[in-house]
Amino acid sequence: MNNVSGFNFYQNTGMVGENIRKFGGNRPPEADKVNRENENGAEYIKNKRNDNVNGIQNGVELSDGAKKILEELKEKYGKNTDFFVANYSSDEEAEEYLSRGTKEYSVLIEPELLEEMARDAETKEKYMGIIEDGTKQLDGIKEQLKESGKDGEVKNIGFSVNKDGTLSFFAKLEQSSKEQAERIAERREKRAEEAEKEEKRREKRLRERDVENDYKGFGRDQIKKASIKADSAEELLDKIVNFDWNSVQSEQMMMVGSKVDFTA
Repeated sequence: MNNVSGFNFYQNTGMVGENIRKFGGNRPPEADKVNRENENGAEYIKNKRNDNVNGIQNGVELSDGAKKILEELKEKYGKNTDFFVANYSSDEEAEEYLSRGTKEYSVLIEPELLEEMARDAETKEKYMGIIEDGTKQLDGIKEQLKESGKDGEVKNIGFSVNKDGTLSFFAKLEQSSKEQAERIAERREKRAEEAEKEEKRREKRLRERDVENDYKGFGRDQIKKASIKADSAEELLDKIVNFDWNSVQSEQMMMVGSKVDFTA
């Protein structure tokens, strides 16, 4: 058992080992092991914080030519687009990078593709055109979302550029219960009544847990989040417009005394 009366055995080992080092003798190997693990953990956190500095994945070294291509892209589209350069092996990894964007759109490119664009003028022209077409498609999605009233739900939207010349589209959605209730009230009175009944049922369940006061204003603070992937702009738009929020659990962050409660 590692914990005795709230005091961790390995912490104790580390303290004793440190005293042995100061005052003579050999340091227990267990303490060195724990310290190494702590140092590695700190280094990992440091690397994660520095990951994608200036949009470039930590550890990726671009040639001067590739850097020039990236700067051209930023100069042309950077006003409303974040560019990320990273190696990734899954849709989930691509999504994680694209979701870091703080501007209107996000674009993810693999470093090798940038290098190919830097080496060959024809390849550069081809992918510059693909990226331009992608941004125009995002503009089109944005306009249609405004018409449908769904634009407020989109917190981040973008695409990754594939080596085969195709684009993979991504959108991160977010909806608060307050916004949801307002939309429902405007469009369908019946659905608004159903939402209100559901809200009352949820509040009742919370009261039964004896936390009524801590959850004052529960309905206003609920947030739902979702991510959508698509192989085309048309598919992405369709998925956003027809997204079923009822299939997503709510997230909630509320200060309760000195604690933070993350209750769905």
